[in-house]
Amino acid sequence: MLGETIAVLRPSYGEPDEMGQPVVTWSAETVEGALVRPLSGSELNDALRPDGVRVRYAVSLPRTYHGVLERCRVALVARGMDPADAETAYRVTGPTDETPQSPLAWDRTIEVGRTDG
Repeated sequence: MLGETIAVLRPSYGEPDEMGQPVVTWSAETVEGALVRPLSGSELNDALRPDGVRVRYAVSLPRTYHGVLERCRVALVARGMDPADAETAYRVTGPTDETPQSPLAWDRTIEVGRTDG
């Protein structure tokens, strides 16, 4: 199996702005060889969001990647996403599923997603 290139966007929090919210800057780290699998998306049926859609992916990370993924975002670079655009990147939506005894080259899986509309 061959993986694809993704970028893990990691936040760093600066001084608060005039509204008291911390200013967030994002740094991108390229990860080669990730396996990306779409999960079932869904259309939102909420009357306030009739044209909305939820998109989700499972991303398996290679054993060579050791970064912490809490509060991070993921850009699917090989699929045309810009790693400099944190607003369109997918959010990591849950804890990392680790399989340390896996005989494969990938030992951690995360779910990422975004809701548009």
